[in-house]
Amino acid sequence: MVAQLRHIATTTQEYDGVELFLALCDYLDQLHGGYGFDRVLPTTEQSALADAVRRIRGKAVPPDEEGERLVQPVNASVTLAEGRVLAAELESADGWQRELGHALQGLYIYLDQLYGGPGAFTELLTSTERQRVASR
Repeated sequence: MVAQLRHIATTTQEYDGVELFLALCDYLDQLHGGYGFDRVLPTTEQSALADAVRRIRGKAVPPDEEGERLVQPVNASVTLAEGRVLAAELESADGWQRELGHALQGLYIYLDQLYGGPGAFTELLTSTERQRVASR
């Protein structure tokens, strides 16, 4: 068990994948209004959320003082674009790493849908924008 945990803690790709998964779930928590992202919203609610995301993204809102707008890293080690590559790489692995890759791909697909279609999730909204979306 120690050897397996040590492998996970020291293998950058796997560790980065877990961190990315948690960061994207946290982001979706905020978009969903803080009640916790544990499911994909039903079609009607998802459409309302997607409309709110698109309305907010359509406005020229300067980044807040925390500088959260990203082309940008999702967390300390992975950008949105690198996360897509990482998800594909993990999907081609064996075991739980493959499942993690599938989960990451699913999060990207869901976020793409909220942002307007395939490949549309290219930036994170600022905390202010996320609050506006959540209060839709």
